[in-house]
Amino acid sequence: MNHLTIRLARLSVLAKDNNLGAFAFVPGPNFIYLTGVNLHLMERPTIFVVCADGTQFAIMPLLEKQKWSKAMPAAKTFYWSDADGPSSAFTWLADKCGSIAIGVEGLRMRMAEYDALCACWQNNKIFDADSCLEKLRILKDASELKALRRAIEISEISLKETLDYTAVGLTELQVKARLQQSMLSNGAEGFSFDPIVLTGAEAANPHGSSGDRPILPGSCLLIDFGASFDGMHADITRTFFCQHLSEEHHMIYDVVHAANEAGKKVVSIGTQVGAVDDAATSVLEASPYSNMILHKTGHGLGHDIHEAPQVMRGNNTPMLEGMVFTVEPGLYKSGEIGVRIEDDIYIGPEGADCLTSFSREVQFFG
Repeated sequence: MNHLTIRLARLSVLAKDNNLGAFAFVPGPNFIYLTGVNLHLMERPTIFVVCADGTQFAIMPLLEKQKWSKAMPAAKTFYWSDADGPSSAFTWLADKCGSIAIGVEGLRMRMAEYDALCACWQNNKIFDADSCLEKLRILKDASELKALRRAIEISEISLKETLDYTAVGLTELQVKARLQQSMLSNGAEGFSFDPIVLTGAEAANPHGSSGDRPILPGSCLLIDFGASFDGMHADITRTFFCQHLSEEHHMIYDVVHAANEAGKKVVSIGTQVGAVDDAATSVLEASPYSNMILHKTGHGLGHDIHEAPQVMRGNNTPMLEGMVFTVEPGLYKSGEIGVRIEDDIYIGPEGADCLTSFSREVQFFG
């Protein structure tokens, strides 16, 4: 069986285990994971349904017929035209599926698709299935791991090129543009997300936006980014310093570095995921900078930038071979500095395999 067949079979088992007759997907990571087809989520409703018995149905805009029919010939598909609209397609889908409970992606499906389904199904037969769908992609197969390793390799080569280019007076946007150019030149198929490049006080905002702020001597430069390759996404953060740094900023950096190492040290098969957050956050809490903690230690990584498992205290999910997640503790002093060090971790047969290798020691530029 090819990897798509294996994934669809696993989905059918999930449906039966959760007393659902089917799952419905809109374009996005799960859609691509199950079909290999990358479609945009646009104004035209698009649905892929997999029943517990393995039967596949789809509602597809007519202009996607060539792509969809070639990739998914086994899916019984209603192709609707712009002139006719999708209403008849949803009626057809409900008739084909019958009176079954259907699980949808609660965090992704829009009201447009949800309302159209509800018009055909009884509302109490449509359920938010995100909690059970988390299990679908939580263990990465060999093809996913290969793609992720390549995405990370591209990212780290590009980060080195960008750091060599970066100098006093360049703006965040100029550094960001160089980073994006390097990733594409080195083989990236896209970006995991819009890169976060922040200097000085702006780095204290974990998800700030790059601007025309120039890099000044003694300031930090936080870069959070990743390349995409074959559907998988790298997610790496490093914090650098322009020419020099103060004693306190060095101490803050050292605490974050120690937290990063402490979190990675407890990664092992069978240990609860929450233990990683507890180990890393405990280092931050024991430091003089405990009031600078703003977020948990990490998140799952793969076809989505943030997916299961969430690396946070209270997550009792055991670590299993095949999981991938980030370890990214940070400290943020409002109006002054932000430091984050993020690695991507794969749990292999021997336990933790840190996929990222870019130096975590204090590094200067400019």
